[in-house]
Amino acid sequence: MNREIPKPNLLGVGLVVLSWFVILEFVPYLNRLFDFRRLNENIIPAVRMTLMFLATYAYVSRIEKKSFAAGFNFSFRKIGKNIIWAFIFSWIALAVLAGYQFLIVRPLASKTVEASAAASEGVSEVFSERLIVYVYVVYEGIIEVLIFIGFLLDRLAIRWGWAGALAVGNLCFALWHYGYWRNGLLEGTLMVVLTFMAGVIISLSYLKTKNSLSPTICHFLVDSPMAIRELLGMVV
Repeated sequence: MNREIPKPNLLGVGLVVLSWFVILEFVPYLNRLFDFRRLNENIIPAVRMTLMFLATYAYVSRIEKKSFAAGFNFSFRKIGKNIIWAFIFSWIALAVLAGYQFLIVRPLASKTVEASAAASEGVSEVFSERLIVYVYVVYEGIIEVLIFIGFLLDRLAIRWGWAGALAVGNLCFALWHYGYWRNGLLEGTLMVVLTFMAGVIISLSYLKTKNSLSPTICHFLVDSPMAIRELLGMVV
């Protein structure tokens, strides 16, 4: 006889999500205590992502009493299946996002836009600095998948089904990137929509595997073209 999966506490999950937005908003104020940008501009973003993960893991381990693997649905089992679905949906995502860029973004904004924090700051001439940016991009992607998919999406799906979870979970993911609106209403909106679309497609690889490993690889593959170009100093 199958055991019924316990339903997650949506109030608790909602408070965790709220903590992500609070961390996103207030961590940059650490620069008022010490200008970390003088050391490296990725320190504060890395601290932000780390605190978001720790807040989520604290809830998973202390409140839900789950291990990392169970709490974030992460496993190296059936790694071949995870890699295959990651590649399939990464190619779908790249094709869809390329179509979005050329059919919608370019006609409206007269340029393409990139979901890359590093790109907006320009590309350093120093390889070691570009390498740090690349490592951060990979790290950010891993944390995003663990908390927005392995944690949030999975719990919403138990409550509302996969369609509702995909919509709400990725809406949270897109709105978490509200900083794009600092570039203007049009460009910011285009970027938030792009982020939502990318999140949905990457999340679909999780539906096929129920393992955060697949969307983690998928996210890495979707980010790779731009991230590698920046690493090699090919973006101007």
